[in-house]
Parts: sequence; C-alpha cells; structure tokens
Amino acid sequence: MGQALQAALELFFVPTRLGMMLLGVLAGLVVGILPGMGGIVAVAVLLPFVVKLDAVAALAMVTGALAVVHTSDTITSVLIGAPGSAASVPSVLEGHPLAKQGQAARALAAAYLSSLVGGLIGALGLTLSIPIARPMVLSFGSPELFMLT
Repeated sequence: MGQALQAALELFFVPTRLGMMLLGVLAGLVVGILPGMGGIVAVAVLLPFVVKLDAVAALAMVTGALAVVHTSDTITSVLIGAPGSAASVPSVLEGHPLAKQGQAARALAAAYLSSLVGGLIGALGLTLSIPIARPMVLSFGSPELFMLT
C-alpha cells in the first residue's frame, strides 16, 4: 500500500499537473459563481482543453473544477438569492434572509465551515472504506460492469 501511495504522489506532484488542477479550480469557481450553472457546465467548458492533455492532468483539471463548484455557488445563493445548483437551495432559504439583515459574512462563514467539515468527514469515510470496498470492486467482471452501465 505504501508503494501505491508513493506512486500516486509522484504522479500528482508534477508542476504542470498541479497547474492544470489550479486552472480547473479557477474555472470551477467562475462557473460556480454564475447562477444556474453547475458541475456539468464546468466540465463542458473544460472539455476542449481536457482532450489535449494527458490522462492524469485531465483528471486533475476536471476534479479541481468539480470540487469547488458546489462551494462557490454559495456566493450567489446568499448574496442575490439565486441558487447556482440544486444543492445550494438551502443556502438561499437560510443565507439570503441573513444577507438582507446585513449578516452576509456570517451566512457565508457558516456555509463554508459546514462545507469544510462535510468534506473532511467525507474524505475520512472514503479513506476508511477503501479496504472494505477494494475486494468487492476488484471482483467485478464484465457482466457486472455491463449491468452497472
């Protein structure tokens, strides 16, 4: 397992791949701030660029974009009351009235803190489930993959 982690880190910590991930994050922030846009639009915007990249850099770019879309759509949800995606509707219901009362910073801080806590809990849960899920995923054959498709 240590060798796999080392190989993954060597693939990830290449400056060009980190730069592609940063570009994806910036594109995801911009798309997330626009009301009504979501992760699908972010991927559609990045698709012409992703096709020309190697697989790891393309995955880093798309992952960076999708990771921040649901966090950045909180800005428009709280400030102007227009949800960026279906996941930010509760932010409109709770945060926009606070913004009307002059407490927009409080609403944004609460939304970002809950996003941070949820992300950390999700990453921890995913990390702990890998030993359990790995044998099951590796046992999938062509019939199971066809069924999932």
